[in-house]
Amino acid sequence: MKSILLTISILLISNNIVFSQDKSELEIHKMELRKVLDTFMISLKTKDSTSLYNLFYDGNVTWVGVYKDKTQQKRIEKDTNALNYKIADYKTWFRNTTKGPIKEEKFYNVNIDTDGNIASITFDFSFWAGGRKGLWGKESWGLVKIKNEWKITSVIFSMEQENIFPEPNRE
Repeated sequence: MKSILLTISILLISNNIVFSQDKSELEIHKMELRKVLDTFMISLKTKDSTSLYNLFYDGNVTWVGVYKDKTQQKRIEKDTNALNYKIADYKTWFRNTTKGPIKEEKFYNVNIDTDGNIASITFDFSFWAGGRKGLWGKESWGLVKIKNEWKITSVIFSMEQENIFPEPNRE
């Protein structure tokens, strides 16, 4: 009986050690991924294309945004052929976005899911130009770890124009 209890105790202790190591590795991966978000925000605000471009996978990167219903309805009133989506690539988006006043994207309600090799990051965002909010919505990134670096492979997002439908309070 004592040997059974001893065996069970050893199994429980070793289980706790293994899971605590996994948890700390997971926390390290999440910190690395949070750094990707922070670098993205800083690169946009400082117009640093080198830092921003380095965050992305070298191959094709999906970049698709869809307009939310209220914004799309207003867009259709102006142009009945207005598509409810827009497609870009990160380099073109960055070049167009950094023209004019300082731009900033703010992230909140961030959710990071990873196994250490692939990751998804979803969050709410608001996009600001010259200190004024222009867009808000939900965004999702797919990432892979290549040569020990996280690379963004896809960016998909929804958009609502603030002047058409103001973002509800987040509190």
